[in-house]
Amino acid sequence: MNHKEYELLIGIVSLIVSVAWGYKEIKEYNDLEDYWLKSYSIEIIGGLVCFFLIGIAGIYRYFS
Repeated sequence: MNHKEYELLIGIVSLIVSVAWGYKEIKEYNDLEDYWLKSYSIEIIGGLVCFFLIGIAGIYRYFS
């Protein structure tokens, strides 16, 4: 495997993990009543958005 294939692999894995974990977090967020836990969940979702963007960038770099 060359360098570009590793970037594609990392991009796909991070994209899948961020979507699956983000789905779980958003589902949990809707069930929460405590505002402190909601703010912590928003921080996690923000981190997952960055992880999602890393996945997109990895896939984009492979095809460019």
